[in-house]
Amino acid sequence: MGKQLATEMAPPFNLVAHYMIAGAFFYMLTSFVLPFYADELGGYFVSGTIASLSHLYLLGFVMMIIFGAMYQLVPVILEIPLFSKDFAYIQFYLYVAGLSLMSWAFAHEEQLFLLPYGALLVYISMLIFTVNIFLTYRNIETWSISAKYIFVSNIFLFIAVTFGLIAALNLFYGFLETDLLRIVSAHIAGVLVGYVMMTIMGVSLILIPMFSLSHGFDEKPIERGFYFITAGVVLYFAGALLDLFWVEALGVAGMILSLVLFAYQMWLIFSTRIRKQNDFWAKNMIASFLFFLLSIVVFALAYLLNMPNLGMFAGYLFFFGFLATIIIGHIYKILPFLVWYQRYSPLVGKQKVPMLNEMVVENVADWQFWVTLFGTVVSALGILFVNRVLFIGGTVVMALSAFLVLYNIYYTLTYRK
Repeated sequence: MGKQLATEMAPPFNLVAHYMIAGAFFYMLTSFVLPFYADELGGYFVSGTIASLSHLYLLGFVMMIIFGAMYQLVPVILEIPLFSKDFAYIQFYLYVAGLSLMSWAFAHEEQLFLLPYGALLVYISMLIFTVNIFLTYRNIETWSISAKYIFVSNIFLFIAVTFGLIAALNLFYGFLETDLLRIVSAHIAGVLVGYVMMTIMGVSLILIPMFSLSHGFDEKPIERGFYFITAGVVLYFAGALLDLFWVEALGVAGMILSLVLFAYQMWLIFSTRIRKQNDFWAKNMIASFLFFLLSIVVFALAYLLNMPNLGMFAGYLFFFGFLATIIIGHIYKILPFLVWYQRYSPLVGKQKVPMLNEMVVENVADWQFWVTLFGTVVSALGILFVNRVLFIGGTVVMALSAFLVLYNIYYTLTYRK
């Protein structure tokens, strides 16, 4: 990374804190309710209860943290101010209200009439987000590979949530005669790969070298991955909606190839890192990419062999293995910096200020990593072998580890010296 991040372009910390705190709350809530989903083992992976859990986790935790990070990082990476802070606050409250209604409606079939209202609120909030990002891009001067990833990912987000809204409305009103699973499939691919993964890929090229002090690595793998993942998502959309298996398969191949290139890029970055010690951040990164690679392999097998249970196993590894560890690891780095920058940067040169590592309880973060890792592996084996005891035991351990995450977030937010 040759240039310094333009931190003066960042929005107020209060805005980002809204998303970070809400994301931590939804992570805690998901961890608490996860053991009660043991009866879904080996069941239909697009059931109402699974839809409730996946939206609560993906929209409540994963995307809430991503939205907060994007409002912080997009102005910093692009070196241009966010178009509207007011839009970001409006989006937050609409999003929380819509997500709550959606998750409740999915979990309680007798109250499915709430689903269209919740879906519409979420859709409007995401529309506000994408418009805010696109208008922020209007003054961009340099299109780095990270900027391209973020821009295209937001196009896919808009398309994917449109599919989601159509599916939610059709589930209640039944106005389409087409197979609803095609639309749901395109929605899932668009959100998970087109938005979440493309955003992670673009931002990782900024954050991981910065935190690991890596430089001099080749960026060609992730540059090539950009074209493969973009083409893959577009082909998957076309194949799923038109019921053309060969087009869909080409899309899956493109997406998998791009993810493999991303994993190789991360290996190149880690192989050139100056900071060799495996602290709690590095442990989370290493574990997250091991889960990532395993989920890709298992998903490919599930897709080729048409084995839904393997698909659920791959999804669980991706959701609770890869996404959780990479997000939590970066929270431990990003949140202390944001608090330090807002609270202590004006005091630099005037009085002694704390180091960033002092703003996290490192022993707690380290214990949280190992406890989460153990719980994730055990519960994932419960899914693989359709074993309720393993699944419940592992998810209970994961719920306990969530308290440790929450404790460190609270410690950072309230840190005073």
